[in-house]
Amino acid sequence: MANTYTNAKLDLGNTSATTLYTCATGTTAIFKSIIVSEDSGNADTITVTLTNGTSVFSLFKTKSISANATA
Repeated sequence: MANTYTNAKLDLGNTSATTLYTCATGTTAIFKSIIVSEDSGNADTITVTLTNGTSVFSLFKTKSISANATA
């Protein structure tokens, strides 16, 4: 089976949980990197989770991002 590479991006403007990527059934996804940039000029926090069915894995839980910074 051939590898397929995808570049997924979002510009978040609210505090609602938002899905960035959903893996197709019968395939495996590998995340090489996740970059977050705060571009509103205000310090903020992020929470990043991966879900697999009912399993939830927290990567960041209320991580602080400085104004105009990248993590």
